[in-house]
Amino acid sequence: MITTEIIGLCPHCFAPLSPKGVCTVCKKKANRPIPSPAHRLSPGSRLKQRYVLASAIGEGGFGITYLAFDTMNRARVAIKEYFPSAIVSRSGKDVVIKEVDFRSRFSTGKKRFMDEAKNMAAIKNLEGIPTALDYFSENGTAYIVMEYLDGITLKDYVCKRGRLKEQDAVAILRPVFSSLAKVHDAGLIHRDVSADNIILTDGSAKLIDFGAAVSASVKRHIIELKRHYAPPEQYEKDTAIDKRADVYSSGATLYFCLTGALPPEATERLKLDKLLLPARLSPRMRDALAKALALSPVDRYPDMRTFLYDIL
Repeated sequence: MITTEIIGLCPHCFAPLSPKGVCTVCKKKANRPIPSPAHRLSPGSRLKQRYVLASAIGEGGFGITYLAFDTMNRARVAIKEYFPSAIVSRSGKDVVIKEVDFRSRFSTGKKRFMDEAKNMAAIKNLEGIPTALDYFSENGTAYIVMEYLDGITLKDYVCKRGRLKEQDAVAILRPVFSSLAKVHDAGLIHRDVSADNIILTDGSAKLIDFGAAVSASVKRHIIELKRHYAPPEQYEKDTAIDKRADVYSSGATLYFCLTGALPPEATERLKLDKLLLPARLSPRMRDALAKALALSPVDRYPDMRTFLYDIL
């Protein structure tokens, strides 16, 4: 449904329409139907009486991300909806818990989702971090409104182009690593730095997905990690981790950029360390990667700034 606020804009991507009703960017016709599975909010739906949705641009086991148009600021945004598909379904616009026994899981997950929103909202004006613009509850669930990023993941970029030169990899990752240092200054640990969670847009790179972020030194009872990127201490329950965990994951991300491969998983390295640093890398880069990827936190860089200093 086209509302008055988006007349003249493509309902598929919110770019301007030509006089013939064809999008000037995606080239789709304005009257072309937008397919939408029943479990998603339908295109044209409104949230908070302000955001008009287009189609979903991403979906995982715990949420759906939609392209949307902010009618107040006249800008495209991305809206992440908490939708744990294993335990909920949709009735109209409302999210419905499938079974009574799932209520506690849903409530706990929703709280963590809102914690992510609060973590993001507390971090502003950082070059390598997208801005959280709004968060709210509606339709029986929760939403985070984010700066819209039109780009590809660093993982896809490397897979398409092949391994990067040292200077190119550092140029891409510098704003992310620099911003991550400031995130640490704010008392937060990301815990999921990876090539999958870095989006490359025109001239910039941004670290996304703060869903696993925690306050520094907080113990978590559930193991949450990304294999090959996580340090050994992240595999242990009831263990407080600090910014050196993000140093390890950042080192793994840089390693992937420079080699096109992931480092061996930390738990396997503890049994037999087969981490190989290619001889073609400069001695300075080899030393920096070895220190960032040290298995013991005490042997790693103490923070992102010292790591970044050694690779610049």
